[in-house]
Amino acid sequence: MIEILRKIFEANPEKSTIVLKDTCSDCDCETTIEITPTSGGFGLQGGALFKCSPDRYILKCPACYKETPKKNDNA
Repeated sequence: MIEILRKIFEANPEKSTIVLKDTCSDCDCETTIEITPTSGGFGLQGGALFKCSPDRYILKCPACYKETPKKNDNA
């Protein structure tokens, strides 16, 4: 996942924040995650991001992540 985020920022060097908008994999609500680079990696606000395959990810809204802080097997 860190490598994917690194590539996104390398492709957009003028951006200090990347915004991902998609639906939550659990409840289908619209989810917006703001990602910023930090000294230790990346900071995410607004939800959680999970890697499904080398080039695919899913999002979880904060409420669903709080309830189930892991990727569902069906995602």
